[in-house]
Amino acid sequence: MIKSLSIEKIFLVLFLIAIIASRLFAFYFHKDLNLENEWANLFHNLQITGVMGFNVIIDDNTVVQKFAEVGDKVLPSVWMPPFYVFFLYAINIIIGNIFPLAKSVIIIQILLNLLSIYIFFQIVRKFFNKKVTLSLTIIYSFFPALIFSSVQISSISIQIFLILCFFYFIPDGFYQKKKYSLVIFSIISGILMLTRGEFFIFYIFTIFYFFIYKEQKIKNLISSIIITLLVLSPYLYRNYKNFNAIILTKSFGYNLLKGNNKNFKIEGDVSSINQIRENLNISANNNFEIDIDNIYKNEALKYIKENPLTFIKNYFKKFFSFLIIDVNSSNNNYYHPLHLIPKLVISIFAFISALIGLKRKSFFQYLSLYYFFNIFLFSIFFILPRYSIILIPIQLILIGLAFKTLRKDN
Repeated sequence: MIKSLSIEKIFLVLFLIAIIASRLFAFYFHKDLNLENEWANLFHNLQITGVMGFNVIIDDNTVVQKFAEVGDKVLPSVWMPPFYVFFLYAINIIIGNIFPLAKSVIIIQILLNLLSIYIFFQIVRKFFNKKVTLSLTIIYSFFPALIFSSVQISSISIQIFLILCFFYFIPDGFYQKKKYSLVIFSIISGILMLTRGEFFIFYIFTIFYFFIYKEQKIKNLISSIIITLLVLSPYLYRNYKNFNAIILTKSFGYNLLKGNNKNFKIEGDVSSINQIRENLNISANNNFEIDIDNIYKNEALKYIKENPLTFIKNYFKKFFSFLIIDVNSSNNNYYHPLHLIPKLVISIFAFISALIGLKRKSFFQYLSLYYFFNIFLFSIFFILPRYSIILIPIQLILIGLAFKTLRKDN
C-alpha cells in the first residue's frame, strides 16, 4: 500500500512537471508577442477614448476602422462579444504597468488552461472508472491544439475554461438538483454569452433539453433565466442606451455573407464584404454597425435564394470540414502532423461515440446533441480551425463513453 501510494505520488509529480513543461515550451517558442487584429483595435480604442468600438468617424458619411487617437470619436461596437476585451482591459489596469500586456495575458491564459485540466478531470471522473479517467485526462493535457492555443491572444482558452465549468455544474444542477450548482451554471451561462455571441442559442437549447424534455421544475427554469439576465443586464443596458435596442451582438449578416458568396471558401471569404464596405453610403451614427450588418444579411440571403443547390453543396462541405477535416485549408499550420493527426483521430472516434451517446437517455445524450448542434449551426456560416478546438473536451468525454460501452463497464 505504501509502495503503491509512493508510485502514484511520483507519477503525479512527473505528470505535473510534464504539463507545465509543455506550456513553457509553447510559451517560449510560439507565444503571441502583441495584441493583434480585432482585439488590438477594440482594446486600443477603449483605452484611448473609453468607447469599445472599431470605427472612427471621419465626417458625417465616412467612418474608418482604425486605431483611434486622442480626440477622435469612436462609434460603439456591438459586433464582437465584450468579455475578452474587458479581460484584456482589466489585466492592463492591474499589472499592465509591471509586465508587458501580451505576456501577462498569455501567462493568465496558461493558468486557466491548467485549471481547465483539473475541471476536465473532475467531470470525467463522475462517469468513468479510474483507468478511463486517467487516460482521457492525459490526452486532454497534452493535446497539441489545446497547448498552443493557450499562448495565443485569443478568447479560446477562456471559452474552453468556461464551457468546462458549464458542463461541470449540469449534472449537479439538473440531475442531483443542487440549488447552488444551478446558480453557478446560470452565472457561467451569462458570462459565456458575453464571451461567445452565439452561446445564447446553446443556452436556450440546454434549458429546453433539461426543463422541457427532462421535465425539470419550472421555478428552476425561471430562476436560471433571471440569474443569467442579471449577468447580461449591464451590457444589454449599454447596448440599449447606444442603439435603442436590446441586443447582445450584431454580426449575423457579416458571418452569413462571409460563408455564403460567389468566392466560397470553407474558412469564409471577405471579398464581397470588402466590396460592399467600399461603396457604403451610411450615416456615421451609432447604428452604423447595425445598418451595415443588415446590408450584409440581405446580400447573403439574396445569394442563397439565387443559388440554393450551391448553398446546400457548400453547407455539406463545411459540415464535413467541421466534423472530420478540412481538405482545402489555407491555414499554414493546419496540416502539421501535430495538429492534423490528433484532430483526424479524435474527430472520427468522437463522431462514432456521439452516435452511441444519442441512444443514452442521460448526460451523454445531451452532450451528443450539443456536439452535433454545434456542427449543424456553424456549418451555415463558415468554419475556422479554432472552432474545432472548442469541441475537443466534448469529443474526449464522448470517446470515454465509447470505451465504457465497449468494455461494458456500466
